[in-house]
Amino acid sequence: MRPHPRSHSRSHARAVLLSAVLALTLGTTIAASPTYATDPTATPDATTRPGETTIAEEALAAAESAVVSEPAAAPDERTDLTLAMRDLFVAKHALRGSDRATAERLLARPTTPPDDPDDPRDISYGPEADLQTQCSATFCLHWVEEGQHATTPAFAATAFDTITHVAGVYAAAGFKRPLRDAGQEGDTRMDFYLGDIDSVGALGYCRSDADGPVVGSAWYAYCGFDNDYASTPWLDPTAALQITVAHEYFHAVQFAYDAEDDGWLMESTATAMEDVLYTDVNDNAFFLNYGQMGDPDYLGYPLAGPSTSLDTFDLNAYGNWGFWRFLTEKHADTTAGVPNLVRQVWEALDTTKGVNTRHSLQAIDKVLVARGTSTPEQYAAFADANQHPSDVYSEAVEQAYPTAPNTLPTIQLAKKRPIATHRARLDHLTSATGAVQPFAGSKWLTVAVDLGRSTPVRAVVTVHRVDGSTSTTHVRTNKQGYGVTVVPFASAKVASVEVTLANGSTRMTGCGGGSAQACGGTSPDDGLVADVGYLAVG
Repeated sequence: MRPHPRSHSRSHARAVLLSAVLALTLGTTIAASPTYATDPTATPDATTRPGETTIAEEALAAAESAVVSEPAAAPDERTDLTLAMRDLFVAKHALRGSDRATAERLLARPTTPPDDPDDPRDISYGPEADLQTQCSATFCLHWVEEGQHATTPAFAATAFDTITHVAGVYAAAGFKRPLRDAGQEGDTRMDFYLGDIDSVGALGYCRSDADGPVVGSAWYAYCGFDNDYASTPWLDPTAALQITVAHEYFHAVQFAYDAEDDGWLMESTATAMEDVLYTDVNDNAFFLNYGQMGDPDYLGYPLAGPSTSLDTFDLNAYGNWGFWRFLTEKHADTTAGVPNLVRQVWEALDTTKGVNTRHSLQAIDKVLVARGTSTPEQYAAFADANQHPSDVYSEAVEQAYPTAPNTLPTIQLAKKRPIATHRARLDHLTSATGAVQPFAGSKWLTVAVDLGRSTPVRAVVTVHRVDGSTSTTHVRTNKQGYGVTVVPFASAKVASVEVTLANGSTRMTGCGGGSAQACGGTSPDDGLVADVGYLAVG
């Protein structure tokens, strides 16, 4: 699900509520322990393994919390409906009785009559609805023209054309098409629905009403979009529709590879694709403030910034689409205008061709190694780029990309105090940056790092000149993790020197443990210590 930006009357209390709802979802991340991925022969009524019922019950509670009974007043009050429902449809086989019935109701299509016609959380056209349908060779769009979910014929035509365009671009770029369904609405083409989606706090969603995957961990999906996007005053309704279709349709594409993988990857790549397909809209630039490029104090949201692991699934995931922008500007090869790197990551997770136990970080490793680089190298370069985005990202100035804050203190060196140190303790896929400032008469700065033996930590030194330009050096280290570099430090020309320390580890253990990070596990490389020493000379 795509939450939306740019309302300027946000409530910190409601943002905390959103965080709590997401946390409830994350605590049951089904991708961490996919039943069908490990047992493809399991049936919806098969005997469940220990703990699965509890996981399913928690997923149900999270999904119910994600479906609100009134429109959200601000974008950051919207919940992650698609992945809350993803967790539910993967886990529902372990539910029984009224819980199973509730799950089926939450996952039901708008053409399914509601159990309670007065329940505002039911996205249902109603039993007497006059269903309108238009189909292409691969999908059908459904809507009604009366009642709460009424859509005008003109908007339905715009939606059909938008879905056609998005589907065509993804197919031309080499992505899998969403899987065909079980024949709902009369045939097996994928179904899309228009309705008052905003009434349940969303602008779009994708989910599945299947009882299990089609193959591997790949599921078919259906999607819903708002019927008018009247609640997006910061965007033209057509533009809001376009980026929502680009985002949600990509979830359906993801489901065709592995619907049970890590939520951070699903949301960050889907958010990145909005700007790829509709580059003039740029609505996703707002979310950068919630990712590693952003300031943790921005809007009072506590989990933004470079000190939160890249693979944490929360609002960070939307902001961390910037990681994909960084990678695809550095690895700029495309097919049909779509970066190949993103497709290759999802291909590395494909579960339809045999057993595939890779999680998101391992897939990134595989793709980057094939391109002659590594995740630690690219992550360190990304962390450094976020300290001076206008020098790196093509749209940084135009779209006012934020600058990641320094998380280490700024040190003013002096002629009598030319030596100083920084120390950082880094979890996996986090970074820390500190600056040192020159003094009158200084000419050169020696930067020495101790990153530890066989470490995934990297160090990047950036000289910020008085004229606004920068130059960057990646510090080379020996097997013991020691490295030295010397950079200009004359106060007449240099404003400051920044050192970014980045832990690029992708190792995870305890997968399936239910954490909010990759594979539901934890990293054995959290808490690594990195030291930097400075010596200024005249």
